[in-house]
Amino acid sequence: MQQELQELAWRFGKPLEGTQRLGTNSYLAVSRTRIAEVCLVYRRPSGKLLTLTKAFYPTGVYRLPTGSILPGESVMEALERESWEETGLQAQILRYLAHITYQHNEGRLFHSYVFLLAANNDPQPQDHLEQISDFQEVSAPGLLEIAQKLEGLPPHFSKELGATWADWGKFRAVVHQVAAQALTQHQTF
Repeated sequence: MQQELQELAWRFGKPLEGTQRLGTNSYLAVSRTRIAEVCLVYRRPSGKLLTLTKAFYPTGVYRLPTGSILPGESVMEALERESWEETGLQAQILRYLAHITYQHNEGRLFHSYVFLLAANNDPQPQDHLEQISDFQEVSAPGLLEIAQKLEGLPPHFSKELGATWADWGKFRAVVHQVAAQALTQHQTF
């Protein structure tokens, strides 16, 4: 995978890189085999960014689309698969925005690979098991507002997540903060 990441940086720009320490996090501890994901930052024709919500999320909670990288799958294969499953969009990669490494649960690592994409057609989820119920467009600074909302979620347990909303929100907030920072640094907007 290291060679692929170097090639992606060469093709789509050097990403913002950093490590986030989350300590004990019930959401990341749920699946010990899940070690990485792609985050899809879709720039819409309006110049805004696409976010989604799912039927079981707390009211008003939206986030950037993400999806696991399956064992043996490349980052590019995961990006294409997840783009299709979550949105049905045929997207063009504009920039490799960020690579976030999370440390949690006694040193275990998890990675998020964040890409800026362009897509003009309307999103149509293809994997109905994802339970995506709505899409919304936000400005790049709006990602920070989403992060703040995610960080403030209550510590209630979610059977759908197998973890608390608070731990899920703390984990999910990071990619929104980093994406907003990367978009500003790269002056993409």
